[in-house]
Amino acid sequence: MTSSLPAPAPALPSPEGREGWAVVTVGLAGLGILLAGLDLDVYLGLTAGAMLAGAFLPLWLGSVRGSRWTVALFLLVVACLVADAALSAWMAGSRVFSRVAFFESVFLLIALAFGIGWILWARKLLPDWGIGALFGVGLLLSVNPGSELFPVSPWKFGFALPVTVLVLAFAMRARSRWVEIVALLALAAVSAVSSARSGAAVLVLVLVLVVWQSMKRPTTSRGAALRTVLFVGALAVGTYFALQAAILDGAMGDEVRERTLVQLDTSGTLIAGGRPELGATAALMGAQPAGFGGGTMPSMHDLQIAKSGMAGLGYDPNNGYVENYLFGAGIELHSVVGDLWAWYGLAGLALGVVLAVFFVSRVAMLATSRSASALVLFLGIKGMWDLLFSPAESALTTLVLGVALLAPAAARVPRPTVPFV
Repeated sequence: MTSSLPAPAPALPSPEGREGWAVVTVGLAGLGILLAGLDLDVYLGLTAGAMLAGAFLPLWLGSVRGSRWTVALFLLVVACLVADAALSAWMAGSRVFSRVAFFESVFLLIALAFGIGWILWARKLLPDWGIGALFGVGLLLSVNPGSELFPVSPWKFGFALPVTVLVLAFAMRARSRWVEIVALLALAAVSAVSSARSGAAVLVLVLVLVVWQSMKRPTTSRGAALRTVLFVGALAVGTYFALQAAILDGAMGDEVRERTLVQLDTSGTLIAGGRPELGATAALMGAQPAGFGGGTMPSMHDLQIAKSGMAGLGYDPNNGYVENYLFGAGIELHSVVGDLWAWYGLAGLALGVVLAVFFVSRVAMLATSRSASALVLFLGIKGMWDLLFSPAESALTTLVLGVALLAPAAARVPRPTVPFV
């Protein structure tokens, strides 16, 4: 009679082996965050960070399902890619098609989606302040002193965003409202003396919200969140008029005062005078509601429509700006929502609206529960500003970090003890 022995159980990795792999994983996550902040262009807008995320797609893709917000955003990104190709092909019959502009619009969406997905996965391994710090280092490494506008104001056109993200990330690490308040005061002061009007306004708004959080008890009710939305809206309006009055009194220097006076005389409001592209966007939307497609080069008729919209705000568009910047290499409307609509049509407009609702609702919920750090508030408010007033290409990095850090976090996985975390 023979007896059979049970098959030996497969050997499990040793604790040392598991810890070694975890260290590698944490390092890989950190590298991807650094590259996302660096935004290093490899080919027609395809970034090194997007390439790394694409190579490890199965590693992080499941993290997107952790929030309904991110699922909706990813579905809209797919819809935008389809709409981009369809609109570009449709408009090619009446306008010139640009392969370069088309691939740039495609790769921008890929960088946005892959960057958000990567950081959502990285949040299981790294603390939020560490992610912000690594991203800030990437932003700092991407500063280009040779750019055309850098000599005009190195802070405004170079160091403002990287330093703000870095400082607020380390303030988040300190877990002290006082540290955040002091950091915001210093950053707002530097922005003010550097003629960065919008940057100073955003930082002042964040400062007031940080102070307000420390004075209220936390709550999670929807009614309280709605009241927070109304409070932030009223606060934004108040900050706008207070900053405008301070500028006109010379608080930010004579050059900024004169520029502000010209913009007010031109259009009646500082926003319309400073962002006449809003007139071009409204006029083009009225003439071509379906959008154009990322690969479409505008016609002379489109150019005239845009100019008429800007002229309606009191701006003189016959200065080469429209021909050389807005329509020089495609369609650029100097706002994320405008660019999304122009490149991806109604799907892009829907993506812009969802991003706006996301930032408003998440800032309100986190502020109401008194759990919003200065970094998160800054990213949320700056995200809302960028959606309306910043080109999609330059706003990409902040949108990536903002969406990823404001989204509900998934549960963290055990990780090794390493100095950084």
